[in-house]
Amino acid sequence: MDLRQLEYFLAVVEHGGVNRAAQHLHIAQATLSQGIRQLERELRLSLFHRTGRNLVINAEGQLLIEPARRVLADVVAAEDIMRGARDLQVGSITIGTMPEMSSDAVAAWSGSFTRLYPEIRIDLSEFVGVRELCDEVLAGHCELGFTTFPVPTENLEQMTLGVQRLLLVMPPGTPTDGAAIFQLTGLHRVPLAVSNSAVRENDIVTSILRRESVTPTIRAQVPNRHAQLTLVLNGAACAFLPLRMAVAAHRLGAVVVETDPAIRTPFGIVHRPGPLNPVAQSFAIQSRADLARRNGRIAELIDTGVPLIEAALTAYDELESDPPPPTGTRE
Repeated sequence: MDLRQLEYFLAVVEHGGVNRAAQHLHIAQATLSQGIRQLERELRLSLFHRTGRNLVINAEGQLLIEPARRVLADVVAAEDIMRGARDLQVGSITIGTMPEMSSDAVAAWSGSFTRLYPEIRIDLSEFVGVRELCDEVLAGHCELGFTTFPVPTENLEQMTLGVQRLLLVMPPGTPTDGAAIFQLTGLHRVPLAVSNSAVRENDIVTSILRRESVTPTIRAQVPNRHAQLTLVLNGAACAFLPLRMAVAAHRLGAVVVETDPAIRTPFGIVHRPGPLNPVAQSFAIQSRADLARRNGRIAELIDTGVPLIEAALTAYDELESDPPPPTGTRE
C-alpha cells in the first residue's frame, strides 16, 4: 500500500466516480483504476461494487475512509512541520513590548529561542502604552506583542504566559526586623521612585494602595526601571519592581520583600487573528515553555519553605546554566 493508492481511493469516494476523480487528479482513468485494483489486491478485499464502468463504495470500503484520511492528513502535517523547520533557519521576527513588561525581560525570555535559532534576527521595540502596542500589532508592524492584560481590543488573539509579580525593593542595609512580608498599610513612611513610562503599572499600584487607604510618598519620578533601580541602590528611594529585576537588585545588595496584599498582573502575548508564521509561532511557544520551567521550579522551592526571592534566585541560576530542549514549532 502506498500513499498514491490511498489518494486515488479517496478521490473516487469524494468525487463520486472514476471519471471525475481522474479529472480532479489530472491522471488517466486507466491509471486510477489500476491503482484501485492494486490497493484491493494488497488488502485482499474489494472496496467497491462495480456496476459497469462505475465504482460504488461497499461496506469494506467505508471502513477505510477515515483511516485513509488520517494517514494523508498526517503526511500533510509532517510536510508542514518540515517546511516550518526550513523557514526557521533564517529570517527575522518583529516584537513589541511596553514599559511595564520591560524589554530586558522579554529579551531574557527569548534567550532559549536565540540559542536554538541564532541566525534569526529579533527586532524588539518598546511602546509607551498598551493601546499603542495593540495598534502596531493590528497594523502588522509587530508580529507579537508582549503586554499585561487586559488589552483594549477584542480584535487580537491572546496567549496568557503567567502573572507578573511586583516586589518592594529597598536600598542596601534597610532594616526589616526579620520580616519577609511588608504590609502595604505602612507604605506612607516609605519614599518611592516611580517610572513615568510604566503608566498602567502605576495605576495598578495606586489602585491597590487606595484600597488600603495609603497615600504613597513619591520622592522621584524617573524615565524607566533602570533609573528606579539606580536610585534604590544609591539609597535615595524604594521602588516596586518585577520579580526578574528584583532578583537582579538582590544580587547587587538591595533588600527585597514581598508585600501584603501582593501586587500581581496577568501578562502574555497578543497577535493578529489566524495562524502565526513558523518563526513567530516558535518564539511564542518557546517563551511560554521557558517561563513555565522557571515558574514551576520557583513553585517547587516555595513548597519546601524557601522564600520567594531566594527561590527565584535559585531557579534562575539553575535554569540559565541548563538550557531547555527545543519545544518545536507547533503546539
